[in-house]
Amino acid sequence: MADGPWYGYVFGGLWSLMGGTVAWRSFRMGTKLTAEGITSNSLDRQATILWCDVHAIEPARRRNLIFFHTIAPTVRLRGSKETLTELSLLSIKKDSVPERTASQVAELQRALTKHRINCPRCGAQPKALATSQGLVARVRSRLRSLFSGNSDQSIVR
Repeated sequence: MADGPWYGYVFGGLWSLMGGTVAWRSFRMGTKLTAEGITSNSLDRQATILWCDVHAIEPARRRNLIFFHTIAPTVRLRGSKETLTELSLLSIKKDSVPERTASQVAELQRALTKHRINCPRCGAQPKALATSQGLVARVRSRLRSLFSGNSDQSIVR
């Protein structure tokens, strides 16, 4: 690069800049579990997934490049999936989940369960549906709930 033409300096400088950028970003790679959710940093992007948006966490097989298969923890959201690619492992066996991936999935599931126990938004259990009632019974039930106040809330604050 030092004794070459001008374009050698340009392309050599760009090549060095790209290598430095990849090295800098690789220091930030990884997955962090926070109180709000999962922060996933890979080489090309950063994604934050809120715990309340998570439907399930499971291992999933992906095709990486052309010939290789990887297994990585996948976070299933309400309408999509987010794969934590920085936690992926190259897999030779197609029918088994490696120990490391299984332990990562278990850790993510424990963190999700811990969040749901303490979260009033996503941890609350849905109320049972009422059986079909006539119009008078529905009006009476609605008036009773309006006049009784917030009786389903705990008095402990």
